[in-house]
Amino acid sequence: MAHPHLLVHHLLKQLENHKRDRRERDRRPGWLNTFIQQTAAMFEPLAGVARVGYQCDPTPDGWEARLYLGSTEIVGGRDDGRERLISFEFDFGRLSEGFTRLDEFRWNVCTNADGTAGSFVTLRGMIDDNSVCLKIYSRPPQDIGPAFRLLPDGTLEDLVAV
Repeated sequence: MAHPHLLVHHLLKQLENHKRDRRERDRRPGWLNTFIQQTAAMFEPLAGVARVGYQCDPTPDGWEARLYLGSTEIVGGRDDGRERLISFEFDFGRLSEGFTRLDEFRWNVCTNADGTAGSFVTLRGMIDDNSVCLKIYSRPPQDIGPAFRLLPDGTLEDLVAV
């Protein structure tokens, strides 16, 4: 006969190991973490609340960081299951001041396969002695789930990624 408390204990242990492994996999240097936090604070939602998401990868030339605002999934009603994008402003002048040297500042606009448009701004340069390519997206990647869920009673549920 199985012991339910052993199963729960095993699942909790797996969760602890996952968190530890995730911290160990996070090889981002401190300067990059600081830069991401400072950059995330520059997103200004035009209405409501928003959460900044990001992805970072090492490249042969340094680091690439991609930031975006998460969407809100609507629950109930005629728009049930749809994701609403968050409108925002971003101060690129202030952001550019964080670079020691700025080599590229480019705006890219693209159309997705479903006909929707999106854009991103690329800034490439140096932060102190570190090479970085930063991309600020107008929408989250398609494979990223929503940051919030808007319930029928108007409650906003925060969806925390594990």
